[in-house]
Amino acid sequence: MKKKYQVYIINIIIFILICTFLFSTYCFIRITYFKESSKKANEKIIKEVIIPKEPSSEENKSDDDFEINFKKLKEINQDVVGWIYIPGTSINYPIVKRDNWYYLNHDIYKKYNILGSIFMNEFNKNDFSDNNTILFGHNNHQDHLMFTDLKDIYDGILGNELSIYIYTEKESFTYQIYSVYLSSPSDETPLNIKTNFFERTERKFLYEKSDSMKTLTLSTCYKDSSQRIIVHASRIVQ
Repeated sequence: MKKKYQVYIINIIIFILICTFLFSTYCFIRITYFKESSKKANEKIIKEVIIPKEPSSEENKSDDDFEINFKKLKEINQDVVGWIYIPGTSINYPIVKRDNWYYLNHDIYKKYNILGSIFMNEFNKNDFSDNNTILFGHNNHQDHLMFTDLKDIYDGILGNELSIYIYTEKESFTYQIYSVYLSSPSDETPLNIKTNFFERTERKFLYEKSDSMKTLTLSTCYKDSSQRIIVHASRIVQ
């Protein structure tokens, strides 16, 4: 009887181990599939809508050396409100806006993907005219997808002199990062569209915040959902 009980226990353990292995394999295959789908979707949209610019001279070369075909982009997805590009990172994506939930798990082509899209806070104006315009994106921790590279900004890997380029249908803006820090999800201050931000950072950036400038805020999870990375940038008046 004792031997039969031991065999029964061993069989249960083996069954649990097999189930664990199968579930882990399923999770790995699933996340790999969504990563590849996200990469392909972004590569496709870049080929379809980005138009390289020819610099007039060697001296006039700049980081934002392309234009966006918004007519084509709108045909693909009417929810598009802009495009974000951060030199030195892999952040080069269309910005969409609906509610604050749909694009958590849908790509630019509105296909289900757990890596989602870069999207604007539903309460912001589409033209980036609020005191604080907030953009959200996932951090997938391994590949350089969506807002994962904000961690490199937070960790100081990319230095303290960083610009963000925002393109819209009517105009484009250049922002300079002046602050980056970790925040609790319960702290809604950084995500208040009416807030006028001053310097609040764990290291000194080259740029400082002017109260007269519009703020662009980028938000993503840090290592898990208990903390998030907050990046603030001031718009350059041109």
